[in-house]
Amino acid sequence: MEINEYLSASNPEAYKGKSFCYTLCGPDNAYAKIISYGAVIAELWVPDKNNVLGDVMLGLKGLDEYMANDANHGAVVGRSANRIAGASYEINGIKYTAPVNDDPNNLHGGPGSLQDVLWDGEAVSKEEAESLLKASGIKNIPEVYGESLLLSTVSPDGCCGFPGNLDTKVLYAWLKDSTLVMLYIGKTDKDTIFAPTNHSYFNIAGHDAGRIDNQILYINSDRITTKDPYNTPNGAYIDVKGTCFDFTKPAPVKQCMTADHPQNNTSKGLDQNFCLNIEENSFNNVAYVYDEKTGRKMEVFTDLPGMQVYCGNNLGGTTDQKGDVPYEAYYAICLETQLYPNAINIPEFASPILKVGETKYHITGYRFSAE
Repeated sequence: MEINEYLSASNPEAYKGKSFCYTLCGPDNAYAKIISYGAVIAELWVPDKNNVLGDVMLGLKGLDEYMANDANHGAVVGRSANRIAGASYEINGIKYTAPVNDDPNNLHGGPGSLQDVLWDGEAVSKEEAESLLKASGIKNIPEVYGESLLLSTVSPDGCCGFPGNLDTKVLYAWLKDSTLVMLYIGKTDKDTIFAPTNHSYFNIAGHDAGRIDNQILYINSDRITTKDPYNTPNGAYIDVKGTCFDFTKPAPVKQCMTADHPQNNTSKGLDQNFCLNIEENSFNNVAYVYDEKTGRKMEVFTDLPGMQVYCGNNLGGTTDQKGDVPYEAYYAICLETQLYPNAINIPEFASPILKVGETKYHITGYRFSAE
């Protein structure tokens, strides 16, 4: 693994010895560049059908831009990803409030959350990575390819209104089948919420390739959670059959991306939690996106029950992005595996609560191939 300092252009001295970029090498010459700020995947280079590497991760110019931008490009977000209705909830009969930063709701925890801090990083051996994956108890994870990266941070008690000192680790590893995997590990000293996700914006044709309308999407999901007018699940569901949300048979993203549907109209297009058909505690293959021109295919694996599908509806209007082609709306797709949004307020959803004395694990993997 190559490790380099990743410094601020405006104030390089402020982050010396604190901010780093880790280059993690995978099979078929693929590699990822991960920075310690926000545990961000800043670059992700994978081959196309002609074995030409391309960066499929939308991202920003440098540390200053990542710190100033609120789109969470490539970041690990949480401790509570997605929305909490009314920015309030209860644990053990105690009411907590989080920052209101999305209409009346809390979104992704708020300022100072996992996406807004510098993580500590260390290289770990293949054997150490295998040991962490085995400890998770999650079944059917393929073999690790080589040296991996373990990032760590402690979110302090009271940060963004959340209880407990939350000790969070994220293992980034390449697997031998060309999957870039993320294992989330959480421990706490007070019962709290532990519901992270990764907020990567993918364009598998290339980060600067433009709109994703004709990329093919498949999702193993028969229903979506219904959003209220403020884009927060209210405990109801919609069956996808007969709607634009039906990707049980592969279809172009444009089928739903800007379709006129009440669930889209509150969010400038597709921004929806899909209920995944999974086996619990297993590394499930739940979705893929495919680009015919490059032949690239990205499959999604997880143990989590939900996946937020979002098409960069709010991208555009900045010059902070890497490369020469400005990002605009619908230039990317986010496939954010997650616990259901607002699960803390809806008892029927899988609980996001992490209890004292418990170690909780969740996993997400993105497997790349070219056809």
